[in-house]
Amino acid sequence: MRQSCTAYLRPAGRVLLPLLFLLSPLQGQPSSGFLNPAADPDHHLTAGEFLKDLGGNFLGLINKQSIAPLVAGTAMTAIATAPEQQLERHFSRGEMWGMWSDPGKYIGNALTLSGASAALFGISRKSKDRKFRSLSYSLVQGMIMTPAITEPMKYGFHRLRPDGQDHRGFPSGHAVQSFMFATVVAEHYGWKAAIPSYLIAAYVSSTRMEERKHHLTDVAAGSAIGFLVGQTVSRRMRSEKPSRFGWQVYPSGGGIAGSLQVSLR
Repeated sequence: MRQSCTAYLRPAGRVLLPLLFLLSPLQGQPSSGFLNPAADPDHHLTAGEFLKDLGGNFLGLINKQSIAPLVAGTAMTAIATAPEQQLERHFSRGEMWGMWSDPGKYIGNALTLSGASAALFGISRKSKDRKFRSLSYSLVQGMIMTPAITEPMKYGFHRLRPDGQDHRGFPSGHAVQSFMFATVVAEHYGWKAAIPSYLIAAYVSSTRMEERKHHLTDVAAGSAIGFLVGQTVSRRMRSEKPSRFGWQVYPSGGGIAGSLQVSLR
C-alpha cells in the first residue's frame, strides 16, 4: 500500500502541488470593501441586476488580471502531459484508494456545490455581513458560469475518459467547480480559509483520476479555469463601476423595441 501511494504521489505531486504554489501568489488578500450593490444589506437585489452582473462577470474574464492565471494554467497543463501516461497505468490496476476516494465525487459534484451555494445565498439575504453576502453572491454567479464554460469545451475537445465511458473528459468539471468554490472562499476570507479550501479542491481533483474519470491534464486545466472564474467573480464584487453588459426594453409604435449594450473597455 505504501509503494502504491508513493508511486501515485510522485508524478501527481509534480503537477498538483506546483499548481497550488503557482496560483497562491495570485490569490488576492481579503478586503472589506465589497462595493457591489448585491453586498449591501439595504439594497433590494432584482433579477435584472443579477443577470447584468452575470454578463459582466463573463466579460470580466477578458481582463489583464486574467493573463497570469491563464499562463500558469496553460503551463501546468502542458507539464502534466509528461507524467500522465504513468499515472494512467498506475490507476488502471483498479481501485487504489478504496473508500477514501468515494467522497470526492460527491464533494465536487455540481448538484452538491450548487445546492450549497444556493443555500448560502438564501441565508445571506437576511444577513447584515457584507463579506458573507458578497461570498454567497459570488458563489452563485460562479456556479452558473462554470458549466457554461466547461460544457462547450467538453463537446469541443471530445476527449475520451480513461475508463472509456464517454468523450467528455476535458476539462474536469469537478476540478473546475471545486477550485472555483475554493478561490471564492479564499478571496473573501484570506489564506487561513484558502489552505483547507484548496486542499479539498486538490483532493477532489485527485479522486477523479483515481476513479479513472479524468486524465491529469483534465484536472490541471479544470483547476486553472475554476481559479480564473472564482477570481473574476470575487474581484468584481469590490467594484461599484456599472456593468459592461446591459439592455433596455421600451415601447415603440404599436409594439416594443429593445437594445443590447456590451462594453469591451
